[in-house]
Amino acid sequence: MSSAKEILENSELFENVCKAAFVTVDTDNSGEIDANELSTVMKIFAAEANTPVPTQEEVDGILTALDSDKSGKISLDEFKVLIREVLKIMAGETEEAN
Repeated sequence: MSSAKEILENSELFENVCKAAFVTVDTDNSGEIDANELSTVMKIFAAEANTPVPTQEEVDGILTALDSDKSGKISLDEFKVLIREVLKIMAGETEEAN
């Protein structure tokens, strides 16, 4: 398994990780992630991370922040921004733990 830092440093690996995650979240296979799909994945993540379930307002805020073309949905390119930020956080935590 690759580390977050390795994924960030390898563009092909990063692209593959993003696509795999995107396909998992895009449950209706529309090619975009809508508010319902984002809400579902955030609730699953919260449950697995034992953190509070996000409110609809929080989900909408994340959707708005990622939706750079203002389509109301998240494209793969917009989703990559989120994945990159999550990986940066993970890489930072890993470095701090060492």
